Amino acid sequence: MKTVDFIIVGQGLAGTLLAHDLIAKKQSVVIIDKSLKGAASKVAAGIINPVGMKRCTPSYNADQFLPIAFSRYFQLQKLLKVNFFNTVPILRLFANQEVNHQWQIKYSNTNMERYISQLLAPNTFPFLHDNYGSACVEPSARLDIPVFLEASRLYFKKHQTVLQERFDFNFLELNPLSYKGYQAKKVIFCEGYRVKDNPYFSKLPLTPTKGEVMTIKVPELEEFSKIISKAVYILPKGNHLFMVGSTYHHTDLSDTITDEGKEFLIDKTKDILRLDFEVVSIFSGVRPTVKDRKNLIGLHPIHSSIGVFNGLGTRGALQGPLLSHDFSTFLTQSNKNTQSSEYQRLARFLKPNSV
Repeated sequence: MKTVDFIIVGQGLAGTLLAHDLIAKKQSVVIIDKSLKGAASKVAAGIINPVGMKRCTPSYNADQFLPIAFSRYFQLQKLLKVNFFNTVPILRLFANQEVNHQWQIKYSNTNMERYISQLLAPNTFPFLHDNYGSACVEPSARLDIPVFLEASRLYFKKHQTVLQERFDFNFLELNPLSYKGYQAKKVIFCEGYRVKDNPYFSKLPLTPTKGEVMTIKVPELEEFSKIISKAVYILPKGNHLFMVGSTYHHTDLSDTITDEGKEFLIDKTKDILRLDFEVVSIFSGVRPTVKDRKNLIGLHPIHSSIGVFNGLGTRGALQGPLLSHDFSTFLTQSNKNTQSSEYQRLARFLKPNSV
C-alpha cells in the first residue's frame, strides 16, 4: 500500500488548479483521470472577463479574482514552460442605441473606467457590424485551457502519479481511506458534471448545461487583436481561424451537435461579421453549472475524508485560481475546524438520511 496525501479525481480545470496548488504546498498527489467526451474544459473558451456584459457591471468579486488569476496563470506558465495565457482586450459590440447609452452612463458615473479602456464610435471597424459603437474591456485575458491541461498532465506524469482510468467506486474504502493500493488523507472529486453519478455527491444541486462551440475560417481576416462579444464571443486563434461560442442547452446533455445550436452560432456570427466565413468544426461540452451560481466546494458532512471541488461554471477561468488557493490552504491546515468552515455549506444538500 503506497501512502499519498491526496487523490484527485478529474483533471479538468478545477482538478488541475487544485493539484498544482497542493503540489506547491509540498503535498503528494495521485490524479485519476480518463479523457471523456463532453468534458467542459475541452470546449471552454477560457475568457477572463471582469465585466458582466449584459448590464455593464463588475462581475462578482472581480477585484479579488482578477489579480490572483493573472498572477497564478503567469506563474504556472513559467513553471510549465508553455504559452497558454495571454492578455487580450474584449470588444463589446452594442446591439442598439439603448445599450450604447447604458454603457456611456455606467462608464461616466460608476467607476467602470477601471475595466473599460475606451468607448468607440459606430462603424470603427469596417469588417464588423458595429453600427451602434462598442467598448473595449480590459484588463482581460484568454486561458487556452486545452493547452494548459495537456502541459499540466505532462508535468504531473513527471513529478507525481497519474492513473489514466475512470474512477471505480467499487475500489474506494473510506475507513481507512484507500483506493487501488493507495492510502490517502483525502480524495477530492473534481469530476465536473459527472459528479451527478457520484454516489456520495449525487444530491448536490448541479444543473449541467451543454454548450456548443464552432471554429470558423475567415479568408479575408487573418487575425484580430481582440475577443469580440455580442450574444456570442468570437475569439481569434490566428491564421484566419476563430472560435465562436456558445450555446446553452439544459436538457440535452449528449455529445452530439444539434442543428439548432449550429444555426444559432452561424446566425450570431453573421450578425457580427461583415465578411464571409466557413465552418471548420463544431464541438460540444457540458458545463458543471449550479442553479444559484455558487461553487460546490467542500468536504462531505459525514465522510470528511472525501470532498468536492466543482461547479466553477462559466467564470471558472477567472475564479478558479483564488478558489483553488483558498481550498488547498484549508485542506492542508492542521488546525482547521471543519464544522465551522464555509466549505461545509454542502451539508445542507447532503443530509444524513440522503447519503
